[in-house]
Amino acid sequence: MHNKAKSVTIFDVADLAGVSKSTVSLVLTQSKKVSDKSKQKVLKAIDELGYVYNRDAAAMRSKRSNLIAVVINDLTDPVMAQLATELGLILNNEGFQAVIVSSNNNVEQQTQAINKLKEYNAAGFIICPVTNTCTQWLDTLSSQHSVVTLMQELAFSNAPCVLPDYKKASHIVSMHLLSQGVINIAFIGSNLQLSSCLTLQHGFNTACAQHSISPLNAIECGENSALSAKNAFAQAYKSTPAINAIVCANDIIAHGVLASINTLNLAANQRIKVVSCQQVKNSALLDDTLTSVAISTHEIAKRCLLVLQELLQNTAPPVKTLVNVNLQIKESSQ
Repeated sequence: MHNKAKSVTIFDVADLAGVSKSTVSLVLTQSKKVSDKSKQKVLKAIDELGYVYNRDAAAMRSKRSNLIAVVINDLTDPVMAQLATELGLILNNEGFQAVIVSSNNNVEQQTQAINKLKEYNAAGFIICPVTNTCTQWLDTLSSQHSVVTLMQELAFSNAPCVLPDYKKASHIVSMHLLSQGVINIAFIGSNLQLSSCLTLQHGFNTACAQHSISPLNAIECGENSALSAKNAFAQAYKSTPAINAIVCANDIIAHGVLASINTLNLAANQRIKVVSCQQVKNSALLDDTLTSVAISTHEIAKRCLLVLQELLQNTAPPVKTLVNVNLQIKESSQ
């Protein structure tokens, strides 16, 4: 009996399990092409022999590892944190090893993280690009590696992108408000020049045009936080007290707006209706009375996996994959 894991080979495992070397290899690479019975034999032999699979050596031989680098722009954002969790689970269930890092909304940190992960021979990259990410840089990366971008679309990039249908999200929630006869309506978001925010504004403006309404000037808050949104709305209301409806980029901003409205002590006939274009789930800090659009991070992660698998199989996935959204009407817009 071998007493040192490093002296045990794949041939020893195959002999003890009574299977071929190729069957052992399939089990080690988590292939679905091996029967459960053979898999259990191999796993039992591995445990008995103390065999350790050297994935780094295997990656060098195959010129590709099973490592998938997930680079998220902001893990303090509840939606992005949930998406990172979903991606980790889905990738690991498919036999990949997900490594999740945050670029902290910093272009330099994003570049440094990806350069470091290249050294580990990552099989692919899933990136939620930060603001001001260079399209040429992304296209160079995607020409050399399997790259999928998430949630933010870089204009004219060749890298496939998976994102919610932001235009539909803002359009349906704006149409819901406008159908109630509101006139003085505005959009509020952080970083109005971000691609996702521009798309949200497009959907909002399209809905206003359908109702022949000229929307009020868009309101920009300094950061994606309830406090920033609260202060930004307070300033906007001082200059435009006639506002009676507001479309928020997401739930976090919407709750800041609601907090600001609560300080105004408005009469019942002055009520301001509030809606959100992106729901934030499972947050104990947010109540459940806000009309918002549900965006499934699980569905986004699933679509991302499919696109990544196509890239790894050298097939051409769609350049853009839009994930459907659903309006959920609650008290804040009634």
